[in-house]
Amino acid sequence: MKGKYWLLSGMMSLTLALSGTLTVLAEGTDAENTADAEHTADAEHTADAEHTADAENAADTENAADTTDTGVSMETSAATQRAASQEITVEYGNLRTLLKEGNLTLKKTIEDQEDSVNAYQEMWDTMKWEQDNLEDKAEEMEDDADSKGMETAALYASNASMLKSSAKRIYNQIKNLTDEKSTRSIEKSADSYTYTAQTLMNSYNQMASNVKATEKSVNALEASYQSLVRKGQAGTATQAEVQEGQNRLEQARTSLASLKEQEKQLRFKLLNMLGLEDSGSVSIGAIPKPDLAAIGAIDFESDKNKAIGNDSNVQNQRHSKAVSTAEMNQRFRQVDEAEGTAEASITAAYQELQARLLQYQAALEFYTGAELVYQSQKRRQAAGMLSNTEYLQGEADYAKSKAAKETASMNLVQAYESYCWEVKGIG
Repeated sequence: MKGKYWLLSGMMSLTLALSGTLTVLAEGTDAENTADAEHTADAEHTADAEHTADAENAADTENAADTTDTGVSMETSAATQRAASQEITVEYGNLRTLLKEGNLTLKKTIEDQEDSVNAYQEMWDTMKWEQDNLEDKAEEMEDDADSKGMETAALYASNASMLKSSAKRIYNQIKNLTDEKSTRSIEKSADSYTYTAQTLMNSYNQMASNVKATEKSVNALEASYQSLVRKGQAGTATQAEVQEGQNRLEQARTSLASLKEQEKQLRFKLLNMLGLEDSGSVSIGAIPKPDLAAIGAIDFESDKNKAIGNDSNVQNQRHSKAVSTAEMNQRFRQVDEAEGTAEASITAAYQELQARLLQYQAALEFYTGAELVYQSQKRRQAAGMLSNTEYLQGEADYAKSKAAKETASMNLVQAYESYCWEVKGIG
């Protein structure tokens, strides 16, 4: 299957799009680089020398990470049955287990090579469709000069960027699969499913956090608008001021409705991928806080060498047959090229991680200051020194800073996970 075919196929699969944002790969190279105990165990398993030495097993799977309706059989899974009868909480560290229990496609990942390619193609279609969707939404929001519109546009643009990065990684998986035929292990397939589920869960939580903040903004704008209406009736506010207040309120309501829809669709896609019925008995847990100690302990030079050695293209070229002098020279050139590409990829992941770390630190510092201001406003409001409208606006500002801090935290977690996956060769 050639590249042209995949581009054409991608245009035919848009109906499979998941709604939301993704930020990309997860899991570390070893037990010390991973975010949770189960994740660590899987990293040790899949980092086995037998896997990394095999030029045919890195960074791809059969039927991997089908994030669309095809990822779950129409048959009722055991996980779905449990979801209907008892409370289930989807935890970040338990995604791999839930996938193995509930996603029937995962159990068939090594049955057919063509199915594997199709699964990755559907995944790529999904990401590209949603990327375009969010970019369009961002442009629509940017057309509105109001600051609320710009803030929402920035959120959409950020998540579109996450999707773009994830789509690039999936496209690389497709290229690998179309260039070679090999047997894929269940653990490699689980790797791909897990990072996709982690990304979906991260995006869902980001949307949920921003929904809460936007709800506070709507409440504040509603109070402000009602105040302007009263002032207008009393002759202390112009009609233009009243209209401006109404426009701000309507825009905020539109943004809120859009965020809620994205949140709803992301929830459905995640649970569908896990084989869980989207019912009231299922709740989605939070994304863990970033492991600053693990991030600070990164040895980039060592990780870079591991990433190059674990890269599937590097392995393929290193193990390619060459008899003649010309073939040997060609192999050396290809090895150098593959190693250079792998080095560039891990370097980019490391740089992204460092940028996200700085963003998180800045957001945390801003949130700390905003919290102090909010506590002061609460005391003034209790003492009758602050109007309800002023208090609601202060509450909205605090919620906004909290959402920004939570978003930065989740972006940092995603960047660290992505870096760890790169080291492991799943990039």
